[in-house]
Amino acid sequence: MKKDEKIKLKKGKSKAFIFANLIRPNVFPCAEKLVELLAKNRIETYMDPGAKEYLSSSDVIYSEPEKILSDVDIVFIVGGDGTILRAAKHAIEYDKPIIGINAGRLGFLSDIESESIQMIEKIFTEGCPIEKRNVLEIENGEQNALAINDVFVSKTEPGKTAELFVECNGHEVCRYRADGIVLSTPDGSTAYSMSAGGPVLDTNLNAIIMTPVCPHSLISCSVVFSPEKHITVGSSFSGGEKNLAVVVDGEKVFTLKKGEKISVKSSEKCVKFINLSGRGFYEVLNQKIIGRR
Repeated sequence: MKKDEKIKLKKGKSKAFIFANLIRPNVFPCAEKLVELLAKNRIETYMDPGAKEYLSSSDVIYSEPEKILSDVDIVFIVGGDGTILRAAKHAIEYDKPIIGINAGRLGFLSDIESESIQMIEKIFTEGCPIEKRNVLEIENGEQNALAINDVFVSKTEPGKTAELFVECNGHEVCRYRADGIVLSTPDGSTAYSMSAGGPVLDTNLNAIIMTPVCPHSLISCSVVFSPEKHITVGSSFSGGEKNLAVVVDGEKVFTLKKGEKISVKSSEKCVKFINLSGRGFYEVLNQKIIGRR
């Protein structure tokens, strides 16, 4: 999506919230440096009360995210991609921009590495563009969830095959006997979807990618839908499986039972990534994935 916004923090006037997976050894020193840097620039900094057990600092105000996120200007997330996926859901709900700082392994969703944390000074001097990226909205009756990367509809029993059917705007698209189906955003195109043989999409695009996982077929192509399409996935449950698991961004959110379908569509909400480093999609792709081969 277009970089149509810019953020510049004002010293002594701005507020920040830090999400950090402090139980991981590489995260603690990075979070500590981040707190010091924000304090030096007179940014009012908040963290979840659970962080106080690991990082007790007079420069931090400890508060539950839902009590303060509506008032902050920026959200920092320190950790790996899993931490970013979980914490970014809070930022989306309050329409707040995020910066991911990689203190994990791949860190594809992170903008900077932990050793480059001083780059954050740029947000006080020059300001940085915000990239809006689409997320998926998943519904199953009254249950719902948001996916930044993907939703995976899968079998739950080893050795069984799921018989899945996919519809677009009420019309059948395809049927698969497979281990499952991944529906992803362009951000998620470099995650599970890519591992299953799906295409890599530039994150400036807006689309929904469907990729079957281990289909029992000689034809296993992905399908790319335009963002206004409404996708449903269900099962005939004649392949021996009893239930299907619906896994959103790596976490199981609910079970799909016989007679049920999940609905997947582009959400009106978006995730806002601050581009502090100035890197484009293809530079990140080369550094994080192609260059690691």
